[in-house]
Amino acid sequence: MCWSFSQVVGNTQVELSLKMLKAGKHVIQEKPASESTTEAETALSVYNSFPSQFPYKPIWALAENYRFEPAFVESRKLMNDIGDMMNIQVIVEGSMNSSNPYFNSSWRRNFVGGFILDMGVHFIAGLRMLVGSEIATVSSISRHVDKALPPPDNICSLFQLENGCAGVFVFAVNSRSPKILWRVDGTKGTVQIERGIDSGKHGYQVLFSSENAQCQKTFYPFCGVNEELKAFVHDILQANKDGGHKAEPRSSYVEGARDVAVLEAMLESSAKQGALVQVKKL
Repeated sequence: MCWSFSQVVGNTQVELSLKMLKAGKHVIQEKPASESTTEAETALSVYNSFPSQFPYKPIWALAENYRFEPAFVESRKLMNDIGDMMNIQVIVEGSMNSSNPYFNSSWRRNFVGGFILDMGVHFIAGLRMLVGSEIATVSSISRHVDKALPPPDNICSLFQLENGCAGVFVFAVNSRSPKILWRVDGTKGTVQIERGIDSGKHGYQVLFSSENAQCQKTFYPFCGVNEELKAFVHDILQANKDGGHKAEPRSSYVEGARDVAVLEAMLESSAKQGALVQVKKL
């Protein structure tokens, strides 16, 4: 059996997930994984302490569709052809205003970080999926400009990956000109993923520029939600047959907690006037 919690449960979902897992039920939980890394660490400790009273270990999955979007899956493969990474840009100009159905969600406004945390985990998940290297340190400045939104509503961060490459993460929760893109420049080429519309379908335009100046463009319609649910159902069926089945790693609760850790470090850095902060390892 499985349970899936929607976003309406918000900051109570970790507690509910653990109750279902303890009862032997497989769980797919909405993002963000937690309100903080402290909550995530405590939850993982509880989950790992459950006695082996079932023929299988209940699966704890996180519904992060960005890790299942074909645009990111295929772009990760293209990264092998751009040589050494030189710099990274993540630009997010969102459209979270009163016309958005999530705008008035009370629980989103109770998070430390508000929409920066709630929305931001998607963009961090996309970044980590694309570059294949963990974010080690951040230095950030955030501000609260739009008073209709919970603070902060925009953040600018310089980050460095464990492989040494640096990049910028710029996120405005509400903008007059919405735009979302990830761009990695390498010694032999460039990969860029940009959200857009093609032939009436919403999705991502992937641009790959090689060292011979050729540009390859491919559009991938959204289907990450369907793919993550397919993976979860597959894992349930396999786990019920084989107690040693390893669940899809892209769905793991730990991956979602690591997205939270990056944003938590960015918010901590901003509270310290841009001081360098190490991202907590989970």
